[in-house]
Amino acid sequence: MTNKIKIILAGAWLHPMYEEASCYALQNLGAEVIPYNWGHLYKRPLFRFEVKYSIKGPSLYKLNKDLINRVCKNKPDMLIIWLGSPIFPETLEEIKQNTNVKLLSYVHDDPFSHHFHKLSPSYYKRHWRFLQSSLKFYDIALFSKQLNVDDAYHFGAKKSAVSKQYFVPNLHKPELLTQDEKEYYGCDVVFAGHFEPDGRDEYLRALSETNIKVIIYADFSWKKANMGNLPNNFKIRSRVSGTEYVKALNGAKLCLSFMSKMNRDQYTTRCFEIPACGKLLVSERTDELQKIFREDEEIIFFSSQGEFVEKIQWLLDNPGLASKISEAGHRRVYKDGHDVDSRMNEILELYSEL
Repeated sequence: MTNKIKIILAGAWLHPMYEEASCYALQNLGAEVIPYNWGHLYKRPLFRFEVKYSIKGPSLYKLNKDLINRVCKNKPDMLIIWLGSPIFPETLEEIKQNTNVKLLSYVHDDPFSHHFHKLSPSYYKRHWRFLQSSLKFYDIALFSKQLNVDDAYHFGAKKSAVSKQYFVPNLHKPELLTQDEKEYYGCDVVFAGHFEPDGRDEYLRALSETNIKVIIYADFSWKKANMGNLPNNFKIRSRVSGTEYVKALNGAKLCLSFMSKMNRDQYTTRCFEIPACGKLLVSERTDELQKIFREDEEIIFFSSQGEFVEKIQWLLDNPGLASKISEAGHRRVYKDGHDVDSRMNEILELYSEL
């Protein structure tokens, strides 16, 4: 971009790899970025309730009015709204009527899954209502999945495109652990992620019947899993994020990725974060991932429980080969530009075409 673009980046800013990392990347690319953060409002039960069920209550009215005022005051070239489920369609309509700002939506979740998948939480039927009704006002709606791009047009989107998820280079990187950290995080296999009743617990339970040392870093959702009595080589710990998440990956020999059936995933953020950390990714086989990585050269795939256990044991028995594959995966995510700076550059290029 030759002329400096002014951007308001609006979102909850709850996780450093999303709005925060994107903000820094856009600034590195020469943009002026004005943060607009509504994350602090989640401390209020009423706000959480209104967002969860898309209720036009006092908390959301105040947020939407404040956003309009902020845009009218700063007069940005572009307003990026990250996961805009709390934003009313009439808010965007008013902004369009009173400014020349270009509106861009970015959603890395699947806001349409409840129309297609029974695993989606029941509240999703209400939660995404504002976003779906707002699509007609965005100049461009970005999603992490092609199927969501196709869905968006059915809900009136003018222009929609894929912007894949990414890794953050100054966060997701090889990490030298201290001796104490090695003892705490060290394991053969790690999985950091939520539970879904899609069979992932059965895959992991199969590893508990071996001598393979496994650690799951999990949120409350894993309380619903039927893991049974686990042996000493198998641990479930609290969810980790940020630098602790990176240490958890770096402490393992192999890192797992399961595809969320609820979100209709063909890949996940972990599929870029894990190779960026220099670790070997062992993932469910999907068509999308097979286009991104070379099987058994840059990534390891599985499609059945038997293949899953067999390949993990094979990799642990062949550490030299595992290291070679992880190094190739690391090179791939950098070579193909799966970092946040590359993604934000794509967004600036899309803006220039509007």
